[in-house]
Amino acid sequence: MDDFETIFHQYKNWVYKTAYLIVRDPHRAEDIMQEVFINAYKSGHTFDPQKGSYRNWLRAITVKQCFARKSKKHQGSFSLDELEEKGLSVADKSPSIPDQVSLKDDMKRLIDSLSPKYRATLLLRYYEGLSYDEIAQVLDIPLGTVKSRINAAVLRLRKTQKETARKNKL
Repeated sequence: MDDFETIFHQYKNWVYKTAYLIVRDPHRAEDIMQEVFINAYKSGHTFDPQKGSYRNWLRAITVKQCFARKSKKHQGSFSLDELEEKGLSVADKSPSIPDQVSLKDDMKRLIDSLSPKYRATLLLRYYEGLSYDEIAQVLDIPLGTVKSRINAAVLRLRKTQKETARKNKL
């Protein structure tokens, strides 16, 4: 139990942040975080270090919980400010404060336009830095599906960005 408490404190912010970025609702993300650790505690015996790291095992549980609790009517807004209020800052490498605000708003709208499965795939690739093979393992999908989801998501983001730019010119 002491080991589990240590694991909880080590990973709780990361699990919450991952869930929040997928479901975009702070309350649901908190519920998911709790469910992830309950599941991890109950099924800890299934963790096999030869199949991957403990972090990847938790990541898989987190993503599965997000999809299990997916509901269009409960989707909230994607707010980086709410994340920061919870003490979970997202690194922003934009050059200036006005640009930073604009980029956050633009990225929020773009990410919001994606379905959870595409959002999760992009999150795992670009935010978590996982390889395609690791994403396939975490999401339990074929490697080709990972590649096609990332490609489709990027194309969708570009299309949405172009449409938004065109509307702003009018």
